[in-house]
Amino acid sequence: MKTLVSVIAYNEARNIRTTIEDLRTHNGGFDIVVIDNGSRDATASICRDLGVPVVSHCINTGGSMGTVTSYFNYAYRNGYDCLCQFDGDGQHLASELPTIIAPVERGEADYVIGSRFLSGEGFQSTAIRRIGINSFSWIVSSIVGHKVTDVTSGFRAYSRKVIEFFGAYYRYEVHDTSQLLLLSHFGGARILEVPIRMRERAHGKSEYGFRDAFTFPLKGILSITGVLLQRQQIQFGRR
Repeated sequence: MKTLVSVIAYNEARNIRTTIEDLRTHNGGFDIVVIDNGSRDATASICRDLGVPVVSHCINTGGSMGTVTSYFNYAYRNGYDCLCQFDGDGQHLASELPTIIAPVERGEADYVIGSRFLSGEGFQSTAIRRIGINSFSWIVSSIVGHKVTDVTSGFRAYSRKVIEFFGAYYRYEVHDTSQLLLLSHFGGARILEVPIRMRERAHGKSEYGFRDAFTFPLKGILSITGVLLQRQQIQFGRR
């Protein structure tokens, strides 16, 4: 299976080298690409110096979901069968990649979420973020019909079916992970959570700021409402 690990990054010059080295140490035969979300620091140049392909946005998209659109297009155009998102801030552990990728390789799932809450080990996010995560995980679980504990997790893997859907068919903006998951669900993707560990970022700060703690719920509700209105028209393979 041709597998791509897409590292998403924004101003991660202090973390990106360690992230790439971790991936190379635990490389099980996958390719790596970095999606740089308009960084103003040396993130992109460090990756190129390390010999890693970089797709750079000319401006920051205002959130990480812009990088998601880019990596789906990249994976689709380059014929990958499995795609894994891996954050460039050092929170994800490359040693956990087999856990994320295996259900896709075995044909058991199309959308795999690495949940930090299933095992309760490692970094569990901040208290204010956990409130939002738990709330939207409950809403999404009610819609998809089974429990999802970590809907905002950035550690995810997708099958070719999902890659084709977002790379070739769905041409609209994606605003958050709840929307991404629900679009995949209504399109027929089999969704699975697996337990993984995360660590706290060593340097810098997240794109998710204090203001986002207040705007995130409203944006999330609007995104979920939009998907529910679209669900009758969503189907994989449509052109």
